[in-house]
Amino acid sequence: MSNIYLFYGEEKYDLNARVEKIKKEFSNLEVGVNLFYINPDNIDELESVLQGVTFFGSQKLVIIKDTKLKFNSSLLNDLDEEIKVVIIEDSVDKRLSEYKALSKIAEVVEFKHYDESQMTQFIIDLLKRYGVKISFEDATYMQNVCGTDKQNNINELQKLVIYVGQGGTVTKEVIDTVCSKTLNAKIFDVLDDIINKKKDVAIKELNSLLKQKEPIVKIYIMLYKQFKQLYMIKLLKQSGNNNYAQELGIHPFVAKKLAVAADKYSENSLKNIIYAFDDYDQKTKNGDMDFEIGLKKIICML
Repeated sequence: MSNIYLFYGEEKYDLNARVEKIKKEFSNLEVGVNLFYINPDNIDELESVLQGVTFFGSQKLVIIKDTKLKFNSSLLNDLDEEIKVVIIEDSVDKRLSEYKALSKIAEVVEFKHYDESQMTQFIIDLLKRYGVKISFEDATYMQNVCGTDKQNNINELQKLVIYVGQGGTVTKEVIDTVCSKTLNAKIFDVLDDIINKKKDVAIKELNSLLKQKEPIVKIYIMLYKQFKQLYMIKLLKQSGNNNYAQELGIHPFVAKKLAVAADKYSENSLKNIIYAFDDYDQKTKNGDMDFEIGLKKIICML
């Protein structure tokens, strides 16, 4: 079994849990004694940390984080078996020689977010453990509201358990009352308001997002993406292909909502909306249009 680990990926909850499990293999850990954290600022200390002897002998845990693998990996060759090294990165480039060298001597694990269906089942199973009921439809709704980040969903599920109590039932109304929406869910609300001709409400929600310091460019990109999906669904419908979720790689719940919304637009109107977004993109890049004013103009014209 390797005593060198390379962990990376977007699912930080599972990644951190694995690191904590490794820490528990040590009877007593003390920072600077037998637990060492290495980062880009002190990477030059890695060799001395690995070679040094502590009060616990050679037994130590070294955690190397956020270096983009820019260190001398040969230092880890023939490592004392009592030394464990955990390398943590957000992502890795498998083309790098540093990655290729590490992959030969380390246990490499990528921690991925659950996909939408896996997270929906996770929500159902975790609530069941606490004696709380939820329908598959409402669990799917919660996944779309709260996203696929496991730690975020656990936090929201804990709030729901406290709110409804053991034996209670989580409904869509409860989720809307208790849970904090992800940016994606909030953008979908803006889209709903636009589709339902509630432009004043959409502008208020946009202002609320901007007050929360959400980047205007990110909001634009997400709205643009959703209108492109509406357009693609419109074309699929016209061709007789109803496999929207599969064709676009989106969750069936989202596909179903977008399919209903697509019926409210003609193909030409959706095409013109996309042209408006493209024009906005070009003008803001050239400095001919203010980001916020331009996006509000688009919402008002829809």
